[in-house]
Amino acid sequence: MKYQHKLMAFITACALVAVIPFYAAAKEEKAKDAQKTEVKKDHPWVLKKNKDGIQVFVRDVDGIDFKEFLGVTVMDAPMAVIDKIISDVPNQVNWMCDTIESKVVKNDPVNPIQYNVVTAPLVSNRDVVIQTHIVRTPTKIVRTFQGINLDSVPPRKGIVRMPKMVGVWMFEAVGKNQTKVTYQNLADPGGSLPSGLVNMTVVKMPFVTLQNMKLQIPKFSK
Repeated sequence: MKYQHKLMAFITACALVAVIPFYAAAKEEKAKDAQKTEVKKDHPWVLKKNKDGIQVFVRDVDGIDFKEFLGVTVMDAPMAVIDKIISDVPNQVNWMCDTIESKVVKNDPVNPIQYNVVTAPLVSNRDVVIQTHIVRTPTKIVRTFQGINLDSVPPRKGIVRMPKMVGVWMFEAVGKNQTKVTYQNLADPGGSLPSGLVNMTVVKMPFVTLQNMKLQIPKFSK
């Protein structure tokens, strides 16, 4: 009987010794998962420029070396006028920063598709096929867009196809004759461009774009 008690105690001890490492490992994995969850939280926006009524913010995004930007301004025009400006796709070369070609691929009131080519100094031009989803209400227009692959618009020789682009244009009516414009974008330009070099210019894109967009208002207010 005494021998049986000793045997059971020995077996229990062995079982505990075997289980403890698994328990510790599980605890460690849980801590790692919690850490991963923490890392995946959105990074805060940082104000980088505040000039001429335009604010530009940037932030880091997990999983990509390039920074996301956010430009915000209020324009002295009704929302319908701002909507006309952005809806004129070929005219975007006259106000979107570094855009040298912009054409309609699919003319659709809800899910239009367009093709853009942008230029950058000392490197090959970049292109992207952009699909937009438009939601309209009486006081707000939200245009969510992303780069897509489309067989009918293959990459062109000498131009690097951008592997990623996601963003949103948002127009919000502020009274009768003013519109709050928000422009947010995250893009991977592709190729071998160093992220540090690209991130140095990320403030320029929304600032120049919104500045130039304002200059289009008289043309589209007629």
